[in-house]
This record gives sequence, C-alpha cells and structure tokens, in this order.
Amino acid sequence: MRSARGRATVQTERAMRELTIDYVLDGRRRGYNFTTPTDGIDANTLKALWREAMPRGQGWGEAVFADARSLKVFSIASGEVAVCTMTMTDLRDELGRGGIRRVAIQLMTPEAAERDLRARLYALPNSIVEAAEDKLMSRDWQLLVKKYREAQQIKSIFKPQTILTFPYSREGWVFVEACILLLVTRATLLTNLIEISPRVNPFADRLLSFTTLALDPRGESRIIGLPQERLAAFEELPAIDIR
Repeated sequence: MRSARGRATVQTERAMRELTIDYVLDGRRRGYNFTTPTDGIDANTLKALWREAMPRGQGWGEAVFADARSLKVFSIASGEVAVCTMTMTDLRDELGRGGIRRVAIQLMTPEAAERDLRARLYALPNSIVEAAEDKLMSRDWQLLVKKYREAQQIKSIFKPQTILTFPYSREGWVFVEACILLLVTRATLLTNLIEISPRVNPFADRLLSFTTLALDPRGESRIIGLPQERLAAFEELPAIDIR
C-alpha cells in the first residue's frame, strides 16, 4: 500500500503535468498535434484533451482576434482538472490561412486548479475586478440570470449552459474574464443559480467547466464567453448581455 507521503508526491506530480497542442507545418503529421511528450497519460485522457482543449468556432483568422486568448477549464475522468490556455499565433498553414492557435494544457488536482484560478483573478487589474463584482452583485442581474435559467428548463440529462455575451475587443474582454473567474471561484447566490454547491447537491459539478472566449457555444462548457457579434449566427440562442 502506498504511504500517505507517496500519494501526496503522486498528486504533486500530476498537478504539474503539462502538454501542448501546436500546429505542425513540417513532417508527416502536419496540422494540429501534441508537441510535448504524452508519456504516462492514458489514451482516454488524451482523447478527451484533444477533443475539448481547443475553444470551438470558426473565424479565428479574422483580424479582430489576432491577439485573442481564451482560458478553458474542465474535469477529466482521472479526477484531474485540465486548465487550457489558448493563444493565437502568427503562423499560416500550407494554403496561407491564418487563425492558427496554440493550447498549453496543465493537468492539476481540483484543489490546485481552484488556487490557480484565484491567482488568475487576483492578477487582473483591480478596477476591472471591481467592475465585474458590481455587475455580478447587482440585484437586477441576479433576477436576469434567474429569469434566464427558468426559461432554459430543458428536458435533458445534460446540464444547461450559461452564455455571457459582450462586444469583443482584446482590451474589453478582460472584463468578461473577470466575470467568469468570479463566478467559478466564489460561492454566491448568483453562482448557485447556475450550479448549487456540491456541499448542498452531491451531484453538482465540483468545478464548473468554462471557456472565457469561444466563437461557437455548441458542445462547449457550462459557462461561456461569446462575442456579441457572434450571437446572430445562432438563432434564438439565449444569452446574458453583461454590458
């Protein structure tokens, strides 16, 4: 039987595991690939990361998204949490098309992921975090989310999404990031409208999955940041405007 100290060592090692998905222009396997060693990571986990790590949508090559970034976080079957940071590159594929992205993935314990997300929140400018707090604590906004959630009563085993929308600009999107990080790191009345705490509901997600920027919400996380300009592409898609 492995000692408690041994188990702690394994957990620490798992918390530090890192992978990268890059676009490869040379060699036999051109296109997106894992470009860091995948030793010790089982096939099902690799499939889940390949399928989920990259934020969804078409049009990343548009000039407005040239310096875009997105944080995507979700749980995997091993019990770990994948913290995925997508950044745009200036690469072009074999046909000269841009919009090529890179994803850095960290596999962490849920506890380490919670600490990481809080650190990311504290690293944002105070003025932006305060503006996000004012928005999320607004009674009017709480009522809006409640109305949104009640309108989304779906007859499905799948848990509904909460889509936050805002006009896109790289500078302005930091506000959306702050709103989402606040929602997933603080147990508030507003958060409970999305997901009751696991302390109350044992079937609740321990860590809400989210994507701070996606161009298509279909098949995405529980909480999504979607540019206002993209909303029209999805007919009658319910979303919460956080302007």
